[in-house]
Amino acid sequence: MASVGIAVTIILGVCFYVMRCRWQLAYGVLELLVSLVIIFLTFYPQTSYLLREEIFWQGWLLSMSVGALAGIYVMVRGLDNIEKGLPPQSQNKWKRLFHGKPE
Repeated sequence: MASVGIAVTIILGVCFYVMRCRWQLAYGVLELLVSLVIIFLTFYPQTSYLLREEIFWQGWLLSMSVGALAGIYVMVRGLDNIEKGLPPQSQNKWKRLFHGKPE
């Protein structure tokens, strides 16, 4: 099950990067909303779900979501830095793949 979660998170990271490349305003709004949720959860952690002996899906989902979102954010930043550091001969292929058109 963990391998599926890892694969889905990586695919989501690439999809979010495509969203950032093509629809930057929508990505920025989504990024702002996610950051507010993470800030809220930092100061009001939902530990009561996570400390019980029985497994509650809400606690599991919350725990996995925060970690996955952090990983996705770092992945998007990494892909952005790769784009900025690409040699000129590779930039058209990259932009066609992620931006949808060469510049």
